[in-house]
Order: sequence, then structure tokens, then C-alpha cells
Amino acid sequence: MLKILVVSYHPWRDDISLGNTLSNIFQGMDDKFDFANLYIRDDKPCNKIVHNYFHISEKNMAQNILSRKSVGEFVQSVNEDDIKENFSKSYNTARRLRWDVLLMAQDLLGILSNWKSDKLDEFIDSYKPDIIFGPLGRVPISNIIMTNLSSRYKIPLVTYAWDDHFSLKKHSLSPFFWMRLFIERHYIRICAKQSIFLYTITPLMKIEYSRIFRKECKLLYKGFSFETRPTSKKPDKTIKIIYMGNIGAGRYETLKKIATVVNGLNENEVKFTLDIYTMSPVTKKTRDSLNNGACRLLKPVPSNEVMNTMQKADILLHVEPQSLKEKMQFRLSFSTKIVDYLYNAKCILAVGENTGTIDYLKQNDCALIAKDVNEIKNILETIYISPNILEEYSDKSWMCGLKNHQITNIQDMLFSDFEETAKRTNYANK
Repeated sequence: MLKILVVSYHPWRDDISLGNTLSNIFQGMDDKFDFANLYIRDDKPCNKIVHNYFHISEKNMAQNILSRKSVGEFVQSVNEDDIKENFSKSYNTARRLRWDVLLMAQDLLGILSNWKSDKLDEFIDSYKPDIIFGPLGRVPISNIIMTNLSSRYKIPLVTYAWDDHFSLKKHSLSPFFWMRLFIERHYIRICAKQSIFLYTITPLMKIEYSRIFRKECKLLYKGFSFETRPTSKKPDKTIKIIYMGNIGAGRYETLKKIATVVNGLNENEVKFTLDIYTMSPVTKKTRDSLNNGACRLLKPVPSNEVMNTMQKADILLHVEPQSLKEKMQFRLSFSTKIVDYLYNAKCILAVGENTGTIDYLKQNDCALIAKDVNEIKNILETIYISPNILEEYSDKSWMCGLKNHQITNIQDMLFSDFEETAKRTNYANK
């Protein structure tokens, strides 16, 4: 059995995108892999896979940055029923605004902090990982730790380029944005150089990163067992639209406009409803504008109820950012929520253009796509007149998932890759 140390900024949680994907791709591989998770953010892990945790608290790093006192502690395994950490109003405001100066302060905190400790050494010595694995993320501290541990203990490193935080194809007028980007790029490059190979989340990222870092890159998607297709049903007189996910990065404005379109189409009768499930922090203004007519803003459902909730939809809605800055930021990204949508064999309606997710949906012809909100009205009117379109795109969703996201193929690749990589382990105390 291979021991994998996953290093991540966020704790491994099934209710956030990265943790959900990790649980998805490694589920059912208990006979092949054992996992430990080293994480930074002050939150609690919550999954059924990991039993060993080490937490280097961001809050403690900030408190001890002058004293240089070391931080880090072992964390007991956490049950999935444990309550997620409740964050302060000011913290949620910072999450929503994501000011560049605050993000750069976060970067510098990790760079300047004293994260090394005897406890961490004890954790590594006792666990003896065969491989270090983690997202090639934005926050430098995670990349610094992965690089250091891999180099110091001679443990092979494999990284997962989850989002594009390296490319200069970005748009911003803020000097803090560019200062922060160049700081983060420095540590991303070092970490990528230390990696044996990289996983990427889109084909275009695979091409660009293999050229930039001169490393082998492999495509890694989330997956499911596409064997038994969910039973399809004809829509009721009212067609139910469901959106699940983040409403930041300008998505809120798009959803508000879609809600206006839906309510306009419902002028004489209720033809459509729109339910929005999100864990994004929201203001009263946001809540009031989305709880409007046939549109409802709802709290996120527990991770074990997500699929059942999606099954209640006739249309699963996906919204990409609309601003130039956000489009460029998500140019190489892929929304893992799309794989959940495909597995539910529902008609997907996507709004956006020039992002990795939209490119994927177009190339696989598995979704109705509107470049902007102006096209939404025509698409919904067509669906209401010809509801057989829902079944057509339900079929396309399922076939795309079967072709690209069969979990057995993904897990066979992972085990083969990790087994070969582990042969490079030269851990001194093994």
C-alpha cells in the first residue's frame, strides 16, 4: 500500500471543490493508498478517506511571525458529521471582496513565517510517505512546504495544476495584483520544477504547462461509474432550473439577470423556476435580489444530498464569469461541478464564453450554451415550446461522461502513475 501525503491550503473537505474531487478520484482505493493531509487554513477536514492530519495554522503563523515561534499540530480524524467552522463577518467580507492587497498580505505571511517544527518532522518520520501530492495553488506557503519536504526527505512530488495561477494572460489595473502574481509565480515555478510530473485539469493547460515547465503533464478529471444511467422523466408543466455552486466572480450579477428573464417568461403562467444553492457569503442586497418571484436563493445542501438535489432538476445551470478579468482568469480552468451534472444525465445550460469549461462543453457538444444573458431568453422559450430538447441534451450529457469521466479508467491511471513514481522514493528512514 502506498502512503500519500496530500499538502493543501484548504483541509480536505467533501463540501469544497478540491476536497470533493480528491474524495471522488480516490474513493474505493483503500487497498492501494493510505492518505495523510497537511493543511494550512483554519478550518476542519471532513471526509471518509483520510485518518492522519497535520495542521499548520495560518492564524498562529500570523501571531508568531515576530516571535518566530514554531507552529503546527497533529489533528485527530474528523467525522463527516462534525460542524464546519463558522467564520466571522469580517472574514466573510474579505472572502467576498478578495482585495489584492489582502491576498498579497496572505502570501507574505506564509513566506515570512516559521512553519518548520519538530512536530512536523515527527509527523513525517512517523508517517513515512511514499509520495507527496497536492494542488499547484496560488498561496505560496503550500508550494513552499511541498517543495521543501520533497527536497529535504527525498520524497517524489506530484502536483495538480487545479487552476491557472501562473500565466501572464491576465487583466488588472491594480499594481498589487501584478506584484502578487509575480510573487506567486516564483514559488509555483520552483514547486513545478521539483515535481516528477504534473496533472492538469484541461487539455489547453496540459499543452501550455508542459511547454512552460518542461515537465510531463497528464490530464486528470473527476469521474463516476457511468454504468447505470439515472431514470429520466418528462418535465412537469413547470420546468425546474437548478444552479449549484459559487456565485462570486461576477456570477451573482449574471444570476440576477437570469432571474429577471425567468420572471419575465412567467408573466402569464409559471413556466420556469430557478433554485440557487450556494455556500458563497452573501449580503442582504444579494439575498433580496435573488429571492425574487420564481427564483430562490437557498443554503447549500450537505455533500451527501447534492446528487439527489440535482436529480430534481430539468435543467442544470452553469454560469461562467462575464468580465474580461475573470474570463482571462478562468481561461484554462474546468468546473468540476460539470462532471456531477453529466453524471445526473440532465440537460445542461451554460452561460459564458472563452473559458476552459465552455470550450469543453462546446467540443463535446453536451450543453446548450449562451454567450450572455441576452441569449438565455431565446433558449428557454425554445425549450418550453419543444421540451424534447431536454431529453436530447440529457443523452448528450450521459454519453460525454461515459466517454471522458469513467472512474475506473481514471483510477487505473492514478495507481499506475503513483506506483511508478513511488519507485523514486529515497526516504532516509524507510
